Amino acid sequence: MAERTHSIAGQSISTGAGVDAIRAALAGVVGTVAFTVLAYLGPVMGIPKMDIATMLGTMFVADPAAAFVPGMIMHFMIGVVLALGYVYLFERWLPGEGWLKGAVYSLVPWLMAMVVVMPMMALVHPMVRSGMMPAPGFFLAGMGTIMAPLGSLIAHIVYGVVVGAVYGRTQAK
Repeated sequence: MAERTHSIAGQSISTGAGVDAIRAALAGVVGTVAFTVLAYLGPVMGIPKMDIATMLGTMFVADPAAAFVPGMIMHFMIGVVLALGYVYLFERWLPGEGWLKGAVYSLVPWLMAMVVVMPMMALVHPMVRSGMMPAPGFFLAGMGTIMAPLGSLIAHIVYGVVVGAVYGRTQAK
């Protein structure tokens, strides 16, 4: 595929040969929707509640009710950035169909979340530091059940499968 140039807010963005940043961002949004639905439905399946929006939002807004919208915006921004990372750094190097590439890639952000991001919450999150929110810990050990990291893994794999499938399908058109 030839190099593409997109105009966003009056700025030209070159995505390089074979990469479509707009479609990658769209895939990230769709993948994040799938992840979010699964995360919020977790308790129905025996998985602890993963209230991502509140966790992210309360890093900046003290009131959990007011933190939901900024947290959800952050969550979707992260989903788009991860999809762009997949497309620019991994997609062309992984073998197989798009959904499989996405599933394999999803292990990268999941491991980063389990090993780096969640343990750091005890240091950087004001509500965790004050004791108002439990520290998730390494591989979500603070959640008290193996279902927490397994639920997160499933949600990340679903995200990756959707991103890989949506991006792969839109690239084929």
